[in-house]
Amino acid sequence: MRLALINGRRVAYEVSGDPAGRPVLIIHGAWGGPSSTLWNGPRLRWHVPTDGLRLIWYDRRCAGLSQYDTGPFTLEDLANDAVDLLDYLNIDQAAIIATSAGGPIGLRLALDHPDRVESLVLLNTGASLMSLTPTAISLHDPFVADRLATVAKRLALLDLFECEGIEAVIAESEEEWRSPPQPPEPDPALSTHRENRQRFLQGISNEELTPLARGALLNMKAQRGVDLCDELSRIRCPVLIIHGDADTTVPVAFGRALAEEIPHGEFTVLNGQGHGLIVNPAAQQLVIQWLRSG
Repeated sequence: MRLALINGRRVAYEVSGDPAGRPVLIIHGAWGGPSSTLWNGPRLRWHVPTDGLRLIWYDRRCAGLSQYDTGPFTLEDLANDAVDLLDYLNIDQAAIIATSAGGPIGLRLALDHPDRVESLVLLNTGASLMSLTPTAISLHDPFVADRLATVAKRLALLDLFECEGIEAVIAESEEEWRSPPQPPEPDPALSTHRENRQRFLQGISNEELTPLARGALLNMKAQRGVDLCDELSRIRCPVLIIHGDADTTVPVAFGRALAEEIPHGEFTVLNGQGHGLIVNPAAQQLVIQWLRSG
C-alpha cells in the first residue's frame, strides 16, 4: 500500500498487474469507516490473469488508510478525488471499475469527466443507493423491499447524526460499529484478517471509534437522496454492467435499471451469485475479457 499527499489530502493506493499496461482504476464499495480502516488484509484479491492491464486500487475518502474528513462532502467531490489520483499518476484516461457503493461515484466520474473515462464497468451497483424511491425500480420486489428497509435505517442514523452529532450515533449504535456485518459469501481465506479486525474494533476506545463512524456516515450523506437515473443517457463510453441474481445487498433490479437507461450498455446476469462481485473469479474473468476486447 502506498501513501500520497494529493491536493493536501492523504490518499492510500496500490498498483498491481503490468506496470506499463493499460490503466484500470477500481472504485471500491461499502461506506468505509470502521469496517475498512482496521482491515489488515489484502484490499483486493484478483484471481484471474491481468496481463496487459495495470490495476489501480485506492481507498476512498474516509475509508481505509486514506484521510478522514470531519465535515460533509459530495458525490462530485468523490468523483473529483478519482480524477486527482489519475492526475497524480500522470494518467490521462483509464478504464473504471466501480462496485457497490462505488458505483454512483463511477457514474458521476463518467458524467462529469467523460474525457478521463475510457470505459466503465459497474458491478452489483445502481444509480440510487441511498434513496427510498429509486427510479425505475419496482418496490414490490421482496429483495428491493429488504434493501429499502436497510436504507431507511441508515437514513435514520444520518438524521440522528445531523441533529444531535456523532456522539449520539455512537451511543445509539455502538455495537454495530464494533461488529461490522459479515459479507454475504465470506472468503474463508480472509477469516484471520476478519478476526483480527474484530479484535481491534472491540479494543479501541469510543474516542478512537468516533472519527471512523463519522467517516462512514459522511460517505452515506454524500449519496443521500442522489438518483442519477435521469442523467445516464448522457454516458457515451462503453459500459459493462454485471449483477448477480442472488444479490440481496443491491438487488439485481438496480442493475437492470442501469442497463435500461445507459445507451449501448452491456448487461450480464450471473446466476446464483450474490454481492461482492469484485472478488468473484467468474465476474473478474468477464471483466478482463471485456476490457481486452475493447
